[in-house]
Amino acid sequence: MKVVCLGGAGAMGSSCVYDLHKTSDFDEIVVADFDEITARRVINLMDGDKRFSYVRVDASKKEEIANVLKSADCVVDTLPEKYVYNFMDAVKEVGISGVSLNMIDVDKLPYYSAALEKAGKTFLIGNGGCATTCEMAKLGCEEMDEVDDINIYWGMWRPITHGTPGLVDSIHTQYDPRTDQRIYWENGNIVRNMPPFALPREFEFPEPIGKQETYILTHWEPLTLPLVPIIKQRKTKRIVVRGIWHYSWTRFVRTLLENGIYEAEPIEINGVKVSPYEVVIKHIKRHSVEKWEDPYQLAERFRFNPQAILSVEITGYKNGMGKRIIYHSQLPYPFFDGKPVTCSMDYGSYVGVPCSISLQMLAHGEIPEKGVVTIEMTSSSPQRYFEEFEKRGAKLMKQEFAKG
Repeated sequence: MKVVCLGGAGAMGSSCVYDLHKTSDFDEIVVADFDEITARRVINLMDGDKRFSYVRVDASKKEEIANVLKSADCVVDTLPEKYVYNFMDAVKEVGISGVSLNMIDVDKLPYYSAALEKAGKTFLIGNGGCATTCEMAKLGCEEMDEVDDINIYWGMWRPITHGTPGLVDSIHTQYDPRTDQRIYWENGNIVRNMPPFALPREFEFPEPIGKQETYILTHWEPLTLPLVPIIKQRKTKRIVVRGIWHYSWTRFVRTLLENGIYEAEPIEINGVKVSPYEVVIKHIKRHSVEKWEDPYQLAERFRFNPQAILSVEITGYKNGMGKRIIYHSQLPYPFFDGKPVTCSMDYGSYVGVPCSISLQMLAHGEIPEKGVVTIEMTSSSPQRYFEEFEKRGAKLMKQEFAKG
């Protein structure tokens, strides 16, 4: 069986590729990326694994994506979000099963799903770290008779000096006052247009993050989780996604907001109008640090391991008694077995590993649903997902309390 890994040289895709090297039984694994130098460097991490090869693809051209998919049995998409519809158009054209870390708009879902269902194919969308948070939410709901709240927490503790262009875009858009994507779900309704830093709540992550004040994020779990059968059966009342970035990012974003940079009018410099917002963001991207080095040296520079911690808190009732369960998920460090990588590659394993796990479950026939779905909407159990998760040396930590 042949799999194509689109964007496989990137920060998220490389960890998926490495996990496929270590755990999968695919016959051929193609790293499809625009950046040949980095892609071949990633392939060189695979201990001479002969299953790997490289092909160049320009994701801005959907025909190139389609061409590389035509010879494959399945695909994993770790491309930047801006290419998601080029990718989905190619998937629909070719008719192929696979996994994507990206989400598509709800109103476009039937268009792609109907075509793939007709072709007898399955495609799992939104399958990065959200696969892990949603599966933890399902685990907690299984232990409740009734659920009041599902609070999801993303601990992304990484300095501003160690970013990538994609990470810079991801973070500063979380707090853009112009977006309507900060949402939560309550009593059957989506509440929209929440301001930046809304719904603050203190939460204690495992070390090295510790206790932090978290804020609402622009995440899609409040759109997908209410549709999950067990979430509905438990009469869940509220779903909120919050997160925290390293304090250097928080200072930066607050400065942008306080000075009106996001919405500032263009300034004319030497006869050319420039956006203050774009200038600031391009400067931050230019100063991002990405070096291939020993991961322990990375940890020394960070003064902690460059990884994410994902947590879910479920509150409700069991046998009439109030109950509160918290799950924390954390991948091992270093993920690449001590080989020289960039800090983004180790950090991105929280996305790449779920993609690899879901892709392999799909390839082995463990997900029978057809069309375009999220993994939490399939009949696959969260226990099965975390069996694979823990095989990688990942930690799934559980805390139980009486509901306060």
